[in-house]
Amino acid sequence: MTVRRIAPMLLVCALLLAGCDDDVIPVDGGDPEGGASPTASLQASPSAEATATDPPAAAATATPDSVADEPPGVDAAMRHVQALAVDIGSRPAGSAEEREAAEYIAGELRSYGYAVDVEPFSFASRVDDSLISLPDGVAMRPFGLGGSGSGEATGPLVDAGLGGEQALAEAGARGAVVVVQRGELTFEQKARNAQQAGAAALIIVNNEAGPLFGSLGGFQAQIPVVGAIPEDGEVLRDLARGDRAEVTVRAGIGSDQGDSQNVVARAGEECRWYIGGHYDSVPAGPGANDNASGTAVVLELARAHRTDGLCVIAFGAEEIGLFGSRAYVRDHDTNGAEWLLNFDMQGRIDGAKVIGDALLTEEVLIALEGGDFPLVAGSFPRFASSDHVSFADAGVPAVTVTSGDDPFIHSSRDDIDNVHPDDLETMLAAADVMLEAMLTGVTEASP
Repeated sequence: MTVRRIAPMLLVCALLLAGCDDDVIPVDGGDPEGGASPTASLQASPSAEATATDPPAAAATATPDSVADEPPGVDAAMRHVQALAVDIGSRPAGSAEEREAAEYIAGELRSYGYAVDVEPFSFASRVDDSLISLPDGVAMRPFGLGGSGSGEATGPLVDAGLGGEQALAEAGARGAVVVVQRGELTFEQKARNAQQAGAAALIIVNNEAGPLFGSLGGFQAQIPVVGAIPEDGEVLRDLARGDRAEVTVRAGIGSDQGDSQNVVARAGEECRWYIGGHYDSVPAGPGANDNASGTAVVLELARAHRTDGLCVIAFGAEEIGLFGSRAYVRDHDTNGAEWLLNFDMQGRIDGAKVIGDALLTEEVLIALEGGDFPLVAGSFPRFASSDHVSFADAGVPAVTVTSGDDPFIHSSRDDIDNVHPDDLETMLAAADVMLEAMLTGVTEASP
C-alpha cells in the first residue's frame, strides 16, 4: 500500500498521499488548507518492449493440473511471505531485490501453467530526505514543501503560533528554527514572515491527522521549510517551551529515476478479469504485510483458479507512485476487461475493507454474505491509495481488498512476525470465495 509517512524513501503519489492519485506535485500555496502529493511523478517514461525471463531453478516441480487440485492454503501463502520478506527482504522499486522478487513470482506462476511475461518500465519519482534532528539524537521525518530552500540550518527551537509577524517577533525568531501551526495564513505567508523575521528554518505542523504536503505558491524561500505530522508537532512545541534547545532542519527534495517491472501471467489469449497486487516494498523494511502478504494471496488464488481469461499481475514500483499499474494500463488495451481485484495488505486484520468501484464492491460483499468474514465497504485514509486506482482511471471497475490498518507499515517492524497467520487465513478464504463467485456463471474453471 502506498502511504506517505516515512522518509527517506522513494516517495509516491497514492496507500497510501493529497492525493496519491495525482501525477504532478501542485500546489497552489495560496490555499492554507491546500496540499500536494509527496510522491507525484515527474514523468513516467514509455515502457520497454515486454520481455520474459527464465523461471528460477527452484520453481515448483508439480504439473499445472496437479497444483490446482488443492484450494488456497495459508501454509503455502506463508511460504511466499517467507520467500519475499525474509529470503529476499526489502524490495525497493528499481532494486536488485525487487528484480529477484519478480523472478520468484514469475517462476511460481509458470509452474501453475500460466504464460508469463516480465514487462519492464521506467519511472521518475520525487525523493525527499528531509530531516529534523533533535538534541537527544531523535530524528523526525518531515516533508519538504515545494519552494523550500535546500540544505540545512541549525538554531534554537521557538514556537511562533500560527506564524504571524507579531508572533514571530515575540518568539524571538531571528536565527531560530521556528515551529508554527498550519491554519489561517497560507504556507507562502508563513514562509515569507519567517524569512523576513530572520528565522533559520521553518517547520509547519499539520492541523489534521497525517503528513503535511504542499508548496509555497510562487515564493522561493531561502530557508528550509518543511511540514510535520501533528504527533511530531507536539514534541517540538514541548521542546520549545523549555530551554532554547538546538535543532537542525534539513530540506532535501530531489528526483530519482529507475527501472522496474510487472509480472504478467495469462491463462488464455485475452484478459477478461484481473487479480493483482504489488510486490515492492519501501526501503525501510521488508514489507511482509505491505505487500508480501497480498502477493502471497494473489499467488494462491492464481494457482487454484487458473481459468481462461483470468490474468494475474504482480505490480512493481507501487510504493513510489503506482508506477507499475500505470505502466500496465498505458501499454495494454483494457477496454474488454470486466474487473480487477487488487490485494494490498492481507496479514493483519484491523478494519478490513473493500475499497473502490461501488457496484463491484457491492458484488464482492454479496459474494461474502453468509461467511464469517470481517470485510465491509470502506475507503483509504487521506494520502493513501493502491493499484486499483490506475485501472479505475482507465475505465475498468476495480477494487482493493485490504485487511486494514497496520501500525508498522513502512517500517523495519513490518517483518514476517507482523503477518498473523490466522488473519492471513481469513483474508485468503474471503478472497477465494469472492473470486470464485466472480468467475462462476461466466466461465468454466480449467481442469
